[in-house]
Amino acid sequence: MKKNRMLLLLLGVFVLPFLLAKTVLDLNWYQGGVTNRGLLLASPLTAEWLSEPETWQLVYLLPESCDEKCEGALFNLRQVPQAIGAYKDRVNSVVLITDGLQRDGKVVDEKIINEEQMNGLELIAISQQVVSQIKTLEFGMNAIYIADPLGNVMMAYPLVTGQAEILAQGKDVLRDLKRLLKLSRIG
Repeated sequence: MKKNRMLLLLLGVFVLPFLLAKTVLDLNWYQGGVTNRGLLLASPLTAEWLSEPETWQLVYLLPESCDEKCEGALFNLRQVPQAIGAYKDRVNSVVLITDGLQRDGKVVDEKIINEEQMNGLELIAISQQVVSQIKTLEFGMNAIYIADPLGNVMMAYPLVTGQAEILAQGKDVLRDLKRLLKLSRIG
């Protein structure tokens, strides 16, 4: 009888924590610590159309008319690589422009965007097929995306309005990008 009690006690010491942990996880009582400010994409997009696949890239698809959200995104695309510091050569900001908006390397309609907003940003003309790929992502055209050095678009920052929110989003992108660059052995 004493042997059985000791065996049950020993079994309880090892099995009870496992059962308790399984219950907590199954009932979603545990909220894991999240350190990233951006949203990881459920299905990352492999992008062969990116210009420098060896670098981390901030990617934004320019809409046909640039509103406050668009201007905020372009502001963050210009500022984050400047603020990244020593890792500046490992980061590139890319603005994707559909074939209809670009001619001879310049944006056709000055009402959409001016030259000052594009300063320091790389423009890439893309086809409608690429636009439809981007639209399949969770946030479509309404986000700034981070692409890793292997060409995978993997994190999104939905566009915001208001000066304070735009600045906060820039800080979030900067924080996540610094962490990625510090931990990454590629790019």
